[in-house]
Order: sequence, then structure tokens, then C-alpha cells
Amino acid sequence: MGPVQPAQIQKNLFSQMSEKNLERLRNDSAFGNLDSEKDIEKVSRDFESIFLNKLLSEMRKTVPKSGLLDSFATDMFQSMMDEEMSKEMAKNKGMGMGEMVYKDLSKTNRLLRGETIQSNYSPIQSDPSAIGIKLKE
Repeated sequence: MGPVQPAQIQKNLFSQMSEKNLERLRNDSAFGNLDSEKDIEKVSRDFESIFLNKLLSEMRKTVPKSGLLDSFATDMFQSMMDEEMSKEMAKNKGMGMGEMVYKDLSKTNRLLRGETIQSNYSPIQSDPSAIGIKLKE
């Protein structure tokens, strides 16, 4: 077995960090409990952060390397910087994805508690003659 390449170490560290974040998302939440809103918000932010981290890392792969500062340390720094940037980007409103996930999970949470949810959608007309379709008698 040969020496471990820096790229392998970085890939392993990144996958371990991603697995740690994903494990937090997989943990059982207190859905249906009254105090679960904080957990739902944290899961939503974490989800958006992981998505943004993947987005940044894939975008960074498209940038050609100049060779001037290419090293294992630079790659490690950039991956850590991407992770921290994604966490900061997910704070507050972020891109809005975390907020959408939060709203959906919050609705599910309220349903599990037995609350009713009012729909924002208008009813669909089911009368064919209203839209110009003529039926045979």
C-alpha cells in the first residue's frame, strides 16, 4: 500500500464533515411537540448550509488552477472556507431555501400536533362549461 495522497485525505475529511452534518439532520426530531420549532429551524438552516457547501465546492472545481498556489494546504483551506461561507450564507434568510424547508416542516409539525392549516389556494372549477368545453348529452 502506497503513501496516502493529499487529495485522498481532503476527500476523507470532507466526507467526514459532511457525514457529521448529515447525521445531525438524520437524528430523530421532536415533531409534534410544542417546543420543536427551534429544532425545525436548525435542521432547515443546516440543510441549506450543506446544499450551499456542495454548490460552492462544485463551483470551485470549474475554476482552472494556475499552479502558483496549488497545494494540499490550499485545498484544505478552501474547503474549510467554503464550509464556513456556506454556514454564514445560510444565516438569516440565506438564499431562501432554508426558509421554504422550514415552512414545509412547520406545517407538517402543526398537522402532527392536530392543528388545522388553512390553504392559500383557490378552489378549482370543475364545471366543464365554465371553461368552454361542450359535453354530449
